[in-house]
This record gives sequence, C-alpha cells and structure tokens, in this order.
Amino acid sequence: MSSSPLDMGVPIRRVITAHDPNGKAYFASDDILTPYDPNTSPVFSVPGPESGFGVVQIHRSRGFPVDNQRPLTEPHKTLVPLADTKGPSCRILDLPPAESGWFHRTLSLDYAVILKGTVGFVTDGGEEKILKEHDVIVCRGTNHEWVNRGKDVARVFVVVVPSQPVVTADGTKLEKTAAGDIYDPKEEDD
Repeated sequence: MSSSPLDMGVPIRRVITAHDPNGKAYFASDDILTPYDPNTSPVFSVPGPESGFGVVQIHRSRGFPVDNQRPLTEPHKTLVPLADTKGPSCRILDLPPAESGWFHRTLSLDYAVILKGTVGFVTDGGEEKILKEHDVIVCRGTNHEWVNRGKDVARVFVVVVPSQPVVTADGTKLEKTAAGDIYDPKEEDD
C-alpha cells in the first residue's frame, strides 16, 4: 500500500501464535490493523490532518510473568492506559510533524524503536536526543515528550512494561501524569 508523507492510516499486519490443548503451536490470528485516533472513540476513526497522533494497539498482557495460555482479548480499537499496571503491552505510534509534543510520565519501562522518520525525545530537564530509523531508546519512567522533527509521519514501535515508581533522594514518589479518560482510562478488572 502506498502512502503520502502525512498519511497516518498505513496499516500493519499482526500475527499471533498460541498452543492447542495438546501443546502444539498454531497461528491464532493474522490480522490487518489500521491506526486510529483515540480521540474519536468509540468510532476509532483513522487519524486525519487534525489528529495529534495515530495508534495501533498490537498486544496487551494482563499479568507478569505473562500467562501464554490465557484467552486472547483484542486490544486494538479500544482505549488502553498509557501504561498498564497489570502487564506489558505493545503498540505503534504514528506521529505527524510537530513543534512540540506532550510531556508525560508513566510508571513503566518503555522500549521504543524508530521504524520510520526522525523523532526528538525530550526530557523535562531540557535535554533532547534526535532518534532516527532503527534507533532504540529505553525510557525508565522519565518525564518526556515525543516530537516528530521530520517532514513526514514518523512511526515508533513501543513495548511498555509496568514498573515501580521512581523515588527521589528526599523520598518523593514520582507519579504518572494524569492523562484523562481517553489516554489513561481506568483499567478493567480481571
């Protein structure tokens, strides 16, 4: 599928494996997932020119260590917390070119790989690292913003693992950023 430089609707293919009752591996799903703008919930429309970003929720586990026999649930086109407290999740973010992002802290350890584009990772200390295609950043609960420094949509693959809060030298626990019902909905009970 061809796309324009500012198209945030480029789909991905997600394949998930599982085990049958006898322990034999099989393909549980093979789906095409299209990015959506969380602000358009519950319709979950493809991001448009006014969207701040697009997201594809790839997978979400509800425990750690992960129970690979737990029935699969579909996280795509649902509102998922920025960082689950119960287990790891992974997603793709599509970021349009921008002058600034949104500073936020999550109680998580995040592994992010730049798949396409040029992205600035800015800390609340005022430092910035420019990340390019194939660069990896490990974010350890820091307050940060993502800013697309290029002219085309940037695509970032992120794995989010719940973490303990960071505690400062004076004993202050650094809390997650309040993000509202769209970006940080209440986690459902198991």
